[in-house]
Amino acid sequence: MARVYNPRACKKLNYTNPKHQERFNILKSQDPENEHFDVTFEIGGKTILANKLLLTSASEYMNALLSERWTKKDEPVKIEDYSYDNFYEFLRFLYLGSCNLTNENVFQLTDMAECYDVTLFKKYCENFLSKMKYDVEKIEEMFDFSQQYSLSKMEASLKIFVANNLDTIMKTNRYLSSKKAFVDFVSLLKTEFGSEKAFEAVYKWTEHQVIEQKDAGNGNFNLLEAVKTELRETFPQIYSMDKTEMSYEFLLIFMVEKGFFLSSNEIKTIFEKYHRVNEEVKFKWVYDLAEKQALQKQKMSSDGENFNLVDSFIYDMIKVVSLVKFGEMHRSFLMKYAVPKGFLTKKQADRFCYTYFSVKNGSKIITGDFKDDIGIGRTIELKSPYKIKRSSDKIIRFLDLKFRMPKTPSIVKKTDGIEWYLSLDKDRVLSFKHHTMVNSSDYLLAEMKSETEFSLTPNETTTIQASFNVLNDILQ
Repeated sequence: MARVYNPRACKKLNYTNPKHQERFNILKSQDPENEHFDVTFEIGGKTILANKLLLTSASEYMNALLSERWTKKDEPVKIEDYSYDNFYEFLRFLYLGSCNLTNENVFQLTDMAECYDVTLFKKYCENFLSKMKYDVEKIEEMFDFSQQYSLSKMEASLKIFVANNLDTIMKTNRYLSSKKAFVDFVSLLKTEFGSEKAFEAVYKWTEHQVIEQKDAGNGNFNLLEAVKTELRETFPQIYSMDKTEMSYEFLLIFMVEKGFFLSSNEIKTIFEKYHRVNEEVKFKWVYDLAEKQALQKQKMSSDGENFNLVDSFIYDMIKVVSLVKFGEMHRSFLMKYAVPKGFLTKKQADRFCYTYFSVKNGSKIITGDFKDDIGIGRTIELKSPYKIKRSSDKIIRFLDLKFRMPKTPSIVKKTDGIEWYLSLDKDRVLSFKHHTMVNSSDYLLAEMKSETEFSLTPNETTTIQASFNVLNDILQ
């Protein structure tokens, strides 16, 4: 009577891969008259002939299995854990170095490779598994399989698949019932594929577990706080993610909504990291974040009626205000966002629209300021330092600085006692001129004044500069 052997009792041993087509052709023949065959395997009522020496040289487990201690001469070795077809593919690999893997048989063949400790066969199967087309509905099972058999290459492929399909995976009903090991795997995606989706996926799973385990119908139950507590205890690496690395949209739509509030330092960091963004745009971003955060804090507060929205908003924005270049903003924007919250008074907002202009000729300096609605200051700032030489002692025309004429009439008039003016000539060229050179067609921008007597020295280098109001200047 045939003895029954359990391959799961195997030891892990080394494997040498024979690659000989001639041997495989002999295996295919299954000719019992061929002296090559000296061992018979019985599987599901069928038999497979093979060669002991070839098998035992491939696997020491086979060497132990086929030893006289475990088998009787001329008695077939019975295999119960695997099908005939799969065992044949296993033998095919031992003979040939390759076999016919499919999406259906690769899992059992991997188990064979593990239990019979044929390392090269296991790698062969893993290579196939790592290139499979995965299904989001079965992705957890695939992950479990990769962990059970320590398939690192397959795990790396799964990581990429999960990262690229996390939105879809999160929407499946199965995901919310996933085991914690799989959610731990998802949480690790934050370092390689971005933190936001990993955070959202782990949060939604945690939220589901809290709802399932706690009395969410209790009127005193605070779901947001319960989820935050669970997340902090179960997934500390997710809970402590750097919020400043997340996108503005995710912070506004998800993080703040779920009660993950930003500190004033974090809001400041977010403002600073968008240094290439238009000043109005990035101010509006942090403004909206702080405003929504204040509203959510009020909603979550146990004493919401007495919660001070304005104080909360100002506190969160306080470290941003000193960094904001209000001078780069339009007056209408300042009046809509800066003035109502008390960051600026209306008078201060008006002052931020002014540009300071200086002319240096040799060691002599003269300055003036004006309300700049046409971008003169920005243009000069881009060309800074702007230097020029002219032979006149009465006028300098900056021929490469042309601007559109302002739509509103000039509020600067030629006045006794003012020697120098900044103007736009009839041809829209920016000019610095002595009062004797002012024409009725000139659009006077600013009166220019100096603490000492100023004059133009012909052929001396003249440098012009433009600067803008900063908050400290306005508040003084």
